[in-house]
Amino acid sequence: MPTIHLEGQITATGELILDLPKDLPSGHVHVTIETLIPESVKSEEFTEEEVKDLLIFTPKTGAEIVAAGLMGGWRDLEINDPVIWVEEQRRKQRETHQW
Repeated sequence: MPTIHLEGQITATGELILDLPKDLPSGHVHVTIETLIPESVKSEEFTEEEVKDLLIFTPKTGAEIVAAGLMGGWRDLEINDPVIWVEEQRRKQRETHQW
């Protein structure tokens, strides 16, 4: 089975844009996508020491978490009572998956 290598582009909306050769026969094909690393990212290579430093976990205190604005996940989803929300999700799931 012949292999044809083409270059294309994936848009922000998830569409694949490429130009196919005009003499390409119609029929079933398998598509493999190999993403290329942009030049701007290639220049940001990390040293082994930098990678080790990035992998060190430093726990935060409750005050640090609040100061960083990492609170309010339920509020952002307009969920006032998480127990009621979970019960509603379970009810919806039971209705969806009834036999």
